[in-house]
Amino acid sequence: MQASWADNLWTKMTRGKYYSIRDLANLTEQPRSTVANVLGFLANYGFVNRVGAKEPVFTRSTVEFSPGETINMLNCIANP
Repeated sequence: MQASWADNLWTKMTRGKYYSIRDLANLTEQPRSTVANVLGFLANYGFVNRVGAKEPVFTRSTVEFSPGETINMLNCIANP
């Protein structure tokens, strides 16, 4: 997965708002399956919060750094 794709999806989400996979697929003009995979990644690492089980919705977490910024910081730490 490219950090830019994760950043693109993450930045389209407004804090405090809830989004379905369909909502975000429409916002990004990407297939639902792709959006679901990216949301799964973002949820696993705390960038978004998943709410609900039957029809999940997602909200942007309070993390201050974007996924791309986080990857860049980790690369700097790992490769000084």
